[in-house]
Amino acid sequence: MTQPLEDPQALKQKLNELREKVKVLEGEVNELRQKRDELNAKVKELSARIREIREELLKDVDRLKELREMRNKMLEKIKSLKEVKSTLRVAITQLVEERREKLQRIKELKSLMGNRRVNIERLEEELRRLEWEYQTKTLSPEAERFYVERMNQIESILTRAREYEKLRLEISDLNEKITQLKNEYSRAADELKAISEEYLKIKKEYMELKKKRDELKSERDALKEKREELRNQANEYHAKYLEKKAELATLNEELEKVSILYKATILSKKAEERRKVMWKEAQKVLEKYKRGEPLTLEEFKLLVEFNLVQTK
Repeated sequence: MTQPLEDPQALKQKLNELREKVKVLEGEVNELRQKRDELNAKVKELSARIREIREELLKDVDRLKELREMRNKMLEKIKSLKEVKSTLRVAITQLVEERREKLQRIKELKSLMGNRRVNIERLEEELRRLEWEYQTKTLSPEAERFYVERMNQIESILTRAREYEKLRLEISDLNEKITQLKNEYSRAADELKAISEEYLKIKKEYMELKKKRDELKSERDALKEKREELRNQANEYHAKYLEKKAELATLNEELEKVSILYKATILSKKAEERRKVMWKEAQKVLEKYKRGEPLTLEEFKLLVEFNLVQTK
């Protein structure tokens, strides 16, 4: 048969049971709070790392923009230098071909002149002398024919010699132009090589930075996903924590009520036992009273308390 709640033993048992439940529930509440706080701490760490990545990405975006602009400018310069090289190459080829033709003509003229050096001044002087003599002297037909043939011969040699000298000057001028253009071509080629090397460095840095940016974005997205997962878990633990905390508050209220009731019952029990002792004492005093023996003030009060004597 179940003992009544007012029974001290039953109340004590109930009190111990409630205390044990409170202890267990407090452990669960603390564990839930600790787990929630650990998850929130991890969420905080992930948020800090995500902020770092965001700042790093902002820096990378600025650098990528700078590299892209540098790369585009270099591509324009490379294109311009290639066009310059192409133009110079065509010009050099044309001048070399023109020089080759003139050298071929010089070779022909030298062959026509017997491969010997011609003194133009001496021939011009001789031609003037022959023309003067031809005009001032009385010549026989045979001598006149000699003069005409010789003057024609000298004029022919002078024409070739003058063309030869003119070609030599033109070839010398062509050589200077070719050398100048080749120097310009070399400078353009060197500049193109230097810019191309710098372009490759910038392109490499751009590609590496772009790869790093993509890796950071992937890391950021993964961290965001993980953070959301942990945040949801923390919220779940927090909800359970609040639920258990409310349950603990209710249990503590019940524990407080039972504790008060238990203490009241104990006090009531002690008072009842004390009253029984006093009742027995009052019975003894009553017998003494009936026998007509004198009573002390305390003994008389005891009889009054239990209504064992009538007072006016």
